Amino acid sequence: MPEVLTRKEAIEYCNVDPKAFDNYIKFSVEITGFKRSRRWYFTKEELDRWKENRDKRIVILTLDEYEKCFEFAIKMVYGGSSLHGMRGQRTEVQAADNWISGILVEHALKKFLKEKFDFEIMLDEEVHPGEITAQDIIGVIEEGKQRVPKKFVGVKGSKWKSCFLIADEHGISGRSADTYVFGRIGLPSDHLFRILREHSFFKRVKDFLEKHENFRKIGGLNEVPIWLCGYVPADDLDYVTEIPGQNFGEDKDKNKIRKYVKNVAEMKNSDEDWLELIKII
Repeated sequence: MPEVLTRKEAIEYCNVDPKAFDNYIKFSVEITGFKRSRRWYFTKEELDRWKENRDKRIVILTLDEYEKCFEFAIKMVYGGSSLHGMRGQRTEVQAADNWISGILVEHALKKFLKEKFDFEIMLDEEVHPGEITAQDIIGVIEEGKQRVPKKFVGVKGSKWKSCFLIADEHGISGRSADTYVFGRIGLPSDHLFRILREHSFFKRVKDFLEKHENFRKIGGLNEVPIWLCGYVPADDLDYVTEIPGQNFGEDKDKNKIRKYVKNVAEMKNSDEDWLELIKII
């Protein structure tokens, strides 16, 4: 008989946030279990399968790499990129926070392809005032020489609990990628406070919080895990009005809004799949 774990035991065994775990079993269904008397149960074999797939696709970015990405995000914000987001006008801090997600995944993808397959890509790390970079990957290094990518590979990032890639810009002239790579980002929501916590002002706040047991603490930030969930050819994207847990609503003319999406569980992510992606880049 296979060893069976309760939901609580499975969460502890997988070392995952409860909300994220629930999303994985209800929305993406990347973890399968069964219900008995309205309670979820999971076999250890299934959890081991999921953990192995997760762990071999997590790329660790160092603090220096994170700071490089955040610096670029700030330059983009102050270089003229729009502050208008999906939910209206954003502050500079909110815009930078949105920018850093995709940038972190781009750097993780570059590191992953180099370390795993000895395949080197080049990212556009120049800020173009008032413009969005046309492509995320601008070059490939082969035999010491740089060439132009064969295909447009878009790189998207979202929170660790997210279960769907959402390509909002797909279909817009100049931003329709041939393939999309998606990564989950293990970046704390208070990451800016964490890297500034030793600054004179923040240090006073940190010292105050640490003296009071009932106050939350400002944690440290030594590294950022990026979970490369896989990729999907643009032709395989689903054009829908909603995903589990989220309805995209209506436009000003009361028409249902449609977006291009893909479930994480349906993405290509085996070693053979990544080698196929390398062939088309």
